Amino acid sequence: MNLALYLSLFIAGILFLIAGLFITRTTWRDDIEPYGRRNFIFHIAMHPERYAKPSRLREIRILNLIGAILLLGALAVVSYDIFSVMLRG
Repeated sequence: MNLALYLSLFIAGILFLIAGLFITRTTWRDDIEPYGRRNFIFHIAMHPERYAKPSRLREIRILNLIGAILLLGALAVVSYDIFSVMLRG
């Protein structure tokens, strides 16, 4: 049961973060150099206002926030399993 919960939270979190990055890339600002190797994905997710047009910023931030919360939930499931094993024995 915990494995299924972990996998579902982890996969959903990654998909939400990828969706946020996809929308950021499709609404890239014209005054910023095009997306390339020099752009850090984590920085783009944390500061989408520097890269995306203002019309979609709210949607991008919500997707990134939900993705981060889901990944933290997956981490909580793993932590719970580790501590429950440690307490048992």
